[in-house]
Amino acid sequence: MMIRARNDEPPAADTAGPAWVPGTQFSNYEIESLLATGGMAEVWRAKMRGVAGFEKRVVIKTMLTSLQHRRELVDMFVSEASLAARLSHPNIVDVFDFGQLEGRYFLAMSFVPGLTLRSVHRRMLIRHERLSVAAALHIARDLCEALQHVHELEDGSGPLGLIHRDLSPDNVIVSTSGTAKVIDFGAARATSRTPPSQLFVGRYRYAAPERVRHEGEDCRSDVYSAGVVLYECLTGMRPFSGSDAEVIKAVVASRGCDPRARVPSLPGNIAELVKKATAYDPRERFASAREMGAAIARALLQIGAASKERDVTAALSALLDAEGKSRESEAVPLPVDSTNPSDSDGLLALSEVEMLEASGPIRAPEAPTHVPEGDTERISLPVPPEAFPPPRHPTAANLIDAVRGAAALEPGRNPLERAVELFDLGIALRAQQRYVEALEAWREALALAPENLVYQASVQRLAAQLRDRRD
Repeated sequence: MMIRARNDEPPAADTAGPAWVPGTQFSNYEIESLLATGGMAEVWRAKMRGVAGFEKRVVIKTMLTSLQHRRELVDMFVSEASLAARLSHPNIVDVFDFGQLEGRYFLAMSFVPGLTLRSVHRRMLIRHERLSVAAALHIARDLCEALQHVHELEDGSGPLGLIHRDLSPDNVIVSTSGTAKVIDFGAARATSRTPPSQLFVGRYRYAAPERVRHEGEDCRSDVYSAGVVLYECLTGMRPFSGSDAEVIKAVVASRGCDPRARVPSLPGNIAELVKKATAYDPRERFASAREMGAAIARALLQIGAASKERDVTAALSALLDAEGKSRESEAVPLPVDSTNPSDSDGLLALSEVEMLEASGPIRAPEAPTHVPEGDTERISLPVPPEAFPPPRHPTAANLIDAVRGAAALEPGRNPLERAVELFDLGIALRAQQRYVEALEAWREALALAPENLVYQASVQRLAAQLRDRRD
């Protein structure tokens, strides 16, 4: 974890460095592209140079320089970064660097190849399908694991009473490894350290009634949000729709969300689980995220679910395969509720585009440009050495060795994390039309995670495409 020093006073609005463009160097990062711009911050994809030549893709969030003279906004941004940086859990996206450099407040977090849960719902919607019950339960259990870690966070003075307050499908990434990860702690609050506010933060559709009514909030408020997310996974629809005013009215009138009203075939115990998580009275809900996660684990056993890796990657693989066969613009529909600007999965849009392209056909090599010889005169000149510069890109073998070298320095690291890095490397290589090398990286990923159906399908698809191109 790197924490950069910051001044006591925020910089003036005009002291920031020059505008970022692809290739801009920022500390030990190289900026690649802008992912999203919001009302308070910009989100960039970048690469960070690591050991043995390994370049790790990361995401950098920077506060808009035009707002950095406003102390209250700076304090909000710094609070988000400092809280998120204290969290270390497999189901939470890591924040590993934050501070103020070159006139910018920033935080750097891991880049996770995958789809937001909102994107999963969108693509399921246009196919008139829903996630499998097993996949939905696995994702919800991951969310409970993440929330329990958040709720138990302590410092030298004791428990923080931290709650997320903005859990929704937009803030959940379903990784290609099959693991769900929570992002965005901009709305989080340490309830034991900060007084309640009458200002509502988050999304009304996923907020507990007590939060909507400004009657307090605690860990059970996050449990409620997790229950609404699970409801949406199981039914493919939100329990409350309409304008904010209509949603607020429905939330405070609801006694609990029953998914069987939309999907009567759901097992009764799973429906009761959702109803308990979304009960109007916090005392009637699960007392903790851990308790809800235990109930989900029992439900998974009762339906005979397979491993999380296999169940969730099966759903992702089916989505990516369908997208690969249909690359028309209609294949990526508008958000479920495009009138609500808070419902946006733009944060990882570029990652998602790359993933979808990686499941489509390979591009034909560009034909060489033909120059008519009638208007040219052939001459002989000595060829300068700089005409043959070193290769611009390291080979896939070099990059794979770099991943192995980085892993060797962390012997306790989970092999599945290396598989994610290798699969992401393959996506990047494929985007550069380095198809044989992409296949090599994906095969390495599959060797580390043989049960991963996304990796299996990607290897089989690309291998077949390369055979077809040779024939």
